[in-house]
Amino acid sequence: FSTLFEYNLRLMQKSARKVLVAAFCVLILTFILHIWLGASDKITIVDVVREIIRGAGKDDWSNAIVWNLRLPRAVEAALVGAILGVAGSALQTLFRNQLAEPYIVGSSSGAAIGAALIMVASTYYGWTESVPIFSVTWAMPVAGFITGMISLSLVMQLAKRRGVVETPTLLLAGVVISTMLSSLLSFTILASKRDQRVVLRWILGSFDEAFWPSIGLMALVFAISYVVLYRSTQKLNAMSLGEEGAHALGVNPVALRRVVLICVTAMTSVTVGAVGIIGFVGLVAPHIARRLVGSDLRSTLPLSAVLGSLLMLAADSIAQRGMQGAGFPVGIVTAIVGAPVLLVLLKRR
Repeated sequence: FSTLFEYNLRLMQKSARKVLVAAFCVLILTFILHIWLGASDKITIVDVVREIIRGAGKDDWSNAIVWNLRLPRAVEAALVGAILGVAGSALQTLFRNQLAEPYIVGSSSGAAIGAALIMVASTYYGWTESVPIFSVTWAMPVAGFITGMISLSLVMQLAKRRGVVETPTLLLAGVVISTMLSSLLSFTILASKRDQRVVLRWILGSFDEAFWPSIGLMALVFAISYVVLYRSTQKLNAMSLGEEGAHALGVNPVALRRVVLICVTAMTSVTVGAVGIIGFVGLVAPHIARRLVGSDLRSTLPLSAVLGSLLMLAADSIAQRGMQGAGFPVGIVTAIVGAPVLLVLLKRR
């Protein structure tokens, strides 16, 4: 990730570079504060920094809290925020629609179905006990990725007219498929034997169960998708002229749309499978980034990742401290903050 960060700095304009560095410094501070605050068992900021430098596996209380509980949660929150920020920035540029966000093409509902089926199956068949190599931590993101891609394929087929995928039809098909899959998800939850409160917390987005294997999988998918999207930033910038204008500049809008949607779906699906559905971050972060550095995606894309991480860490800190004795899902916080922003955008448009 440091290599990607340095690569972005070399290509960005000087003014945008300063904004990105400043935002990244604020992100580091927010990251440390997130670990320090936690949900309970306060430790000092000095302890947090010392334990991170010392590394895992030390036989003391503060080291176990930092490395086993708080650090995985902070890393997962920052990673999810970066994924949603990048996905939202790419989609808003692709569709030339400032209201587009990662869940608009129906992949989130499809990913949620796959992850929910793994949860139900593990309860019914006791896979975690009967199959030693089986891990729900790995299986849920993988299943979310598979069903999310299937959902995207279905949406793309529905949006085709005479072999061409039309953007308005694509967005409408995404809404229809999302609604249908959301109903199927509700039925799956009601039919399961799991504690519905646990499942509900997952659906609303929660970092309560943050594990390094799922974090590693998300990081891998994010790194690959980010590189592909960043190499396509100039083509995406051309899409601001419309599909005909982009085609006149030598861009193939159909192929570009396919690449962007696959990357966004891959990132979003793995995220939903791991932590549930978290909305509005992918909508808000790109807007803030554009206000700070302009609409050039070469600057907006990395800044959206940093701002998405920052917003998610701040929201999760509020979520952990929101209820005395027990936090609430972070998706509630992002919805409370993001909904007014969406209303303002709708009012302006």
